[in-house]
Amino acid sequence: MRVIDLTMRVRPSMKVFPGSPRPLFVPWSKFDAHGYDSEAMFMSTHTGTHVDAPSHFAPGMASIDRIPAGRLVCNALLIKARKKANQLIEPEDIKEKQINQRDTVVFATGWEKRATNKNYMTENPGLSAEAAKYLVRKKVNAVAIDGPSVDAGFDEKFAAHNILLPANVLAVENLCNVGRISKERFTLVIGPLKLAGATGSPVRALAIVG
Repeated sequence: MRVIDLTMRVRPSMKVFPGSPRPLFVPWSKFDAHGYDSEAMFMSTHTGTHVDAPSHFAPGMASIDRIPAGRLVCNALLIKARKKANQLIEPEDIKEKQINQRDTVVFATGWEKRATNKNYMTENPGLSAEAAKYLVRKKVNAVAIDGPSVDAGFDEKFAAHNILLPANVLAVENLCNVGRISKERFTLVIGPLKLAGATGSPVRALAIVG
């Protein structure tokens, strides 16, 4: 069994979605004074590698703490769809793949290589509305991507979010190291915090390739 960490390191200098706060770690206790070290943390629940709950774009639907644990350890299908800035993943990129009900579809666009670039958060590739609708019809568990959003950077209407999340399809964003996954099918572990009422959570995302 091989475990591949697909998770970005959370740090104050990391790029965040425009308008979101950068992560902040505040020293809270010191070993010399208290006998232990600790810190307080401030950041958006959609920071770094994270999962969107349906309530993020569909008020009244499940918040992150209401996602059944069985959905967080899932059969995953890797689809390599290399895309450039603002390019869309279309149904033609997907339809030749055997997508099973409850699969988590992981898109490798290559955009993760631009994580330190200025345009990483603003010109990323994403799903077209037609591709999102196709995956909803396939009744997938989640859609994951190696970029900051399932929507392309230019899409101010968040078309893919507004199709996937109201249909109870989770969105996992900001994956990294997907290029290290050697098999098309693997097990994906998504580990969000159980935050009461929250619309999402940072996750430790792990690919298990056996």
